[in-house]
Amino acid sequence: MNKSIAMILALAAAAVIAGCSDDDTVAPTETYDFSAVLEDYSEHVVVGTYEDMKSKGAALSAAVQMSNADPSNQSKLDAAGVAWRAMREPWESSEAFLFGPADFLSLDPALDSWPVDHQQLDNVLASSFELTPEFIRNGLGPALRGFHTVEYLLFRDGSPRDAGDLTAREREYLAAAAQVLADDAAALADEWTGGFANEFARAGKSGSRYAHQLDAVVEIIDGMSGILDEVANGKVADPVSQQDVRLVESQFSYNSITDFSNNMRSVQNAYLGGYHAGNDGTGLNVFVAEKNAALDARLRSEIEAAITALAAIPVPFELNLDATAQITAAQDAMITVQNTLENDVKALLTN
Repeated sequence: MNKSIAMILALAAAAVIAGCSDDDTVAPTETYDFSAVLEDYSEHVVVGTYEDMKSKGAALSAAVQMSNADPSNQSKLDAAGVAWRAMREPWESSEAFLFGPADFLSLDPALDSWPVDHQQLDNVLASSFELTPEFIRNGLGPALRGFHTVEYLLFRDGSPRDAGDLTAREREYLAAAAQVLADDAAALADEWTGGFANEFARAGKSGSRYAHQLDAVVEIIDGMSGILDEVANGKVADPVSQQDVRLVESQFSYNSITDFSNNMRSVQNAYLGGYHAGNDGTGLNVFVAEKNAALDARLRSEIEAAITALAAIPVPFELNLDATAQITAAQDAMITVQNTLENDVKALLTN
């Protein structure tokens, strides 16, 4: 080609590029079909987890009602404590996907705000308010409802309270709070099954708020990365750095390490496309393995290593905030997974 013509063409191309403002939105080039990943993530990971929590929420509310009907029966209060732990497991296993209805309906804070505001709770108990589910749902803030309010009323020092220690007002509050907790869990499950799961799975198609499949895939990765950061640099780091037991999540039931481990399993489930077993569908791991099998193997190993490291922290966490070596190892393991997701897995989306 004549050098003068080539120069003119080059300048023309440069002018076109320069004319594009930073605000111009350029649709990403999608060369991989993520349909199976998004469908199985929606159905097997998210809906599977939330439906389990919905069922266990109803069981918890029923167990509390049974305990209140026989208030001197310790075994029935103990059963309510078991039911709380059972419901807690799917919730903590959902924290890698706190987007969608959990976010825009504010169901995350409604379900899981902590620490409990003891003074305000005592004030409510001492008041003349009728402690109904409607009052707790509409008249009180997130810090006076949800998992940890129910936990506080049920547990002390890692065990269910003595049945005879609960006052009549505490039992009224417990029953109402357990019902609201079950209702919130049901609302979250129903929002996904009622439409958001289909919308997420149909990312890139008409009717979905996700303009491109890659937007939904990034949401999955960011969800995993977010909970890794929260556990390593918040849930674990804050009480340790301040040596303050009051900052420990699930401090009354001594369920903290179980919570953290289930948070890691939420990451594993999100990556592998299933719930519990983690192999119920097509996961993001299939895409990663096709692009870079070694990276997939490394990430799987890093996730398992983080779960193992968390399990090595002495329990209860509340009484072992000085277990520096084990705590630091667990934090480092979680940050390693986060860095792999952010630096290596995300890079595959643009290659």
